[in-house]
Amino acid sequence: MNISKNLQKAVPSRDHVLIVGRTLGIQILLFFSIIFAVWGTQKLYTLVDRVKFPVYQVAVADGMTDEDKGIELLSALTHRLETELGSTFGLTTNDIIFNRWLLDNRAYRQFGTYVATRMLFDNYSTNIAKLGANDRENDLLYDARMTRLSMGPKRWGILGLPSAEGNYKKALSNAEKYKKDLKAGKAVYNCRTDDLYSALNVILGETVLGYAQGLLNNSQDIPFYTLDNRIYEAQGVIYVVRDYVKALYDLYPEIAAKNNKQNMDEAMHYMNLICSYDPLYITSWFNSGELIISYLLFTRNRLADIRDSLRI
Repeated sequence: MNISKNLQKAVPSRDHVLIVGRTLGIQILLFFSIIFAVWGTQKLYTLVDRVKFPVYQVAVADGMTDEDKGIELLSALTHRLETELGSTFGLTTNDIIFNRWLLDNRAYRQFGTYVATRMLFDNYSTNIAKLGANDRENDLLYDARMTRLSMGPKRWGILGLPSAEGNYKKALSNAEKYKKDLKAGKAVYNCRTDDLYSALNVILGETVLGYAQGLLNNSQDIPFYTLDNRIYEAQGVIYVVRDYVKALYDLYPEIAAKNNKQNMDEAMHYMNLICSYDPLYITSWFNSGELIISYLLFTRNRLADIRDSLRI
């Protein structure tokens, strides 16, 4: 008898069920409203400032001279930095208002863009734009890499002191002057198979892809607010690498002649996945850095195969 009464008391009333249902429904509605608001804000932002970019396409034509190829290859190398400097908010790594805390994803993408551009610019200037190891480095490129690009991206100018943005623009101006000199036969461009091998070595080395991969080591132990910044910094590296590798492959058919079409297609596929990665939310266990690391490893393996084929 007592058990029956207790069971009757344990059964919730119809009103209680309705109250719980309404409360749960409101919570679910509130949750999805927040998600929709975040998604909508992100979509509105992309109307003002792009977050995804197509691969740079070099102009390839029959009978291209070495100088023509040099102009196209340097354009592919500097394209990403030029795009970032000319974007809606410009370089935000050193801004007071639009900075690496307020617009952190784009700022850290720019950090990665800077790192890869500088490393590959060094290789271009000291290996490709010279007749040999003992040849003099081009003055314009030397000034660009040693003076202009050597300034860290967080440096901001005040009271006449040079800023990172101003120096990078001067570096790009030097690159344009060098390209004009190439066209006029006043500068050197001498890219051979060894130089292609060297360029791929730099890309595969610790200062480019190794740097990007190092950003995401132990990603499960990194707080989400740090992890997303590192993912976008690695993405900035790949944007530059993707443009440069695609330009090398298109300008130098001897790379494809080594049965590298499948290697190149797969490398581009995984780099495209990295470059298009822009989830709504990143955590250490969901949309994590381990996914990007896997893409990076697949990319490195395919590019290593391409590099090694040049020695056969």
